[in-house]
Amino acid sequence: MTNEAAPKPLYDSVPADALHKAVKDLGVTHVLTVPDTHQRTLLASLMADPALTTLTLSTEDEALGVNAGLWIGGVDALVLIQNVGFFAAMNGVRGVCMDMRVPTCMLVGQYAIDVTVPVPESEVSGVRLIEPVIKSLDIPYYVIDRPEDVGVLQQAYDQSRAERGPVVVLVTAPTS
Repeated sequence: MTNEAAPKPLYDSVPADALHKAVKDLGVTHVLTVPDTHQRTLLASLMADPALTTLTLSTEDEALGVNAGLWIGGVDALVLIQNVGFFAAMNGVRGVCMDMRVPTCMLVGQYAIDVTVPVPESEVSGVRLIEPVIKSLDIPYYVIDRPEDVGVLQQAYDQSRAERGPVVVLVTAPTS
């Protein structure tokens, strides 16, 4: 047995209620998601809110298509997915969100992160590569590393509407 202390987390979990309030403050009526373990506490909170319609979809591409349809119909939504889902949906992000200029704010959880390892040093490719990939696509993005960062969600949402395109908000640590 060693007396070594466990490594300290570099990123702090954000309470689900803080993110839930931030989502409500956006004024969205719909949350579109694909099953997500990284943000499960937030999803449970959103699903229990009768003022929001939370739709669980099969794929991230489907979520982007539904988001586009809702936007065309005058309904505001937020897309909530994981980093690996973003990779899976890159053609939809390009074709629907970027080329068709559909405002799309995505809250993207960093699935499989080790919160004691800096993101650029992660052995998990989905964690380590998400920011460089987002940058390579010229998609604006923000990062929520701790509870005090939650305010960037409003900035990202507003930017997606103003610029009519995708904006990503990465949620580093799992929600609590």
